[in-house]
Amino acid sequence: MKKFFALIGLAIASVSTQAAPFTLNSIVVERVGSGGAVLLSSSAQPIAVLEYNPSGTLLQTLTSEFTDANLQTDAGSATSNGYLGFGGGQYLAVSGYNSALGTASVASQNTKVTQIIDTTTGNVVSRVLFPTGGPSGTPPSPFSGSNFRSVVPVSSNTFYASGTSTGTPNTGGAWYYDGASFVQVSSTNTGQPLNLRNIEVFNGQLYASSSAVTGYGIWSIGSGTPTTAAQTATLTINTGANASPYGFAMLDTDGDTVVDRAYIADDRTNNLNGGVTRWALVSSVWTQTYAFRLDAATSQLSAATASVLAVRGLTTVLDAITGDVTIYATTTETANNRLIAFVANGSDA
Repeated sequence: MKKFFALIGLAIASVSTQAAPFTLNSIVVERVGSGGAVLLSSSAQPIAVLEYNPSGTLLQTLTSEFTDANLQTDAGSATSNGYLGFGGGQYLAVSGYNSALGTASVASQNTKVTQIIDTTTGNVVSRVLFPTGGPSGTPPSPFSGSNFRSVVPVSSNTFYASGTSTGTPNTGGAWYYDGASFVQVSSTNTGQPLNLRNIEVFNGQLYASSSAVTGYGIWSIGSGTPTTAAQTATLTINTGANASPYGFAMLDTDGDTVVDRAYIADDRTNNLNGGVTRWALVSSVWTQTYAFRLDAATSQLSAATASVLAVRGLTTVLDAITGDVTIYATTTETANNRLIAFVANGSDA
């Protein structure tokens, strides 16, 4: 089966099995599985990174960077895993597991690994193995016993990561790798989010999405891009009880260095707010202004309130001249899923 779990865009984006440079403004996704028709399980599956141009033509596929000495796999059925990150001006980060193909329940293993690729060359420039000793190990294992979901690089060998955990102490939430060691930047205080999905940096601020009872929506973590432990998180965009946010993008549409619009992928299929929701900063308050719902049968925009096509991966491209926003998203079908795109024009964006 071919399953896309992750999506980034507007990078200098792409990868090649021959370590070719990425192509400007292409779209990058991670594929879990070999592309065959076999339904994926929770065991470790091969991963690949695929580059598409904006019209949907496959340009390059990277696979050899995730084998042999650079072994990296992911759980076939862990649909909250595998979200790519782009940052530091030129770096692509890929999350996964340093576990052999077929390893059972791989998401629960403390074998997490991140690789960072330099998009100007296509080469892997760093490979970071996470601590394996569990939640009480010295040092503790980030996301011990559970899902490592998302990573965003800061430089060639530093990054933020997000996920959840089992056991005591709680090692979920957001972590920072400084090039030598890991720091749990998330506060573990009561009411703080320690079950995080996608992690991103926009306009110099660290954010992550969560659908936990501590708060459904987009959280800002600390101030700016924190590198020390126990940072307080604030629910910046409250998507409401029972929302299910995953990928998100935050835009500065007027160039004043303040993010003022957001697009959030919500994987609910029978709710007015499922699909892709648009939010605007109005008088310093984030307010939902629209929901782009997609018909499950056709992938076309729809007014339907049921049978909505669920989406999780998301990225956007803003045309600063026209105000148009192109939205790219990955869907959640359990068979081969889809990479979709649509344009919100001008004032409708």
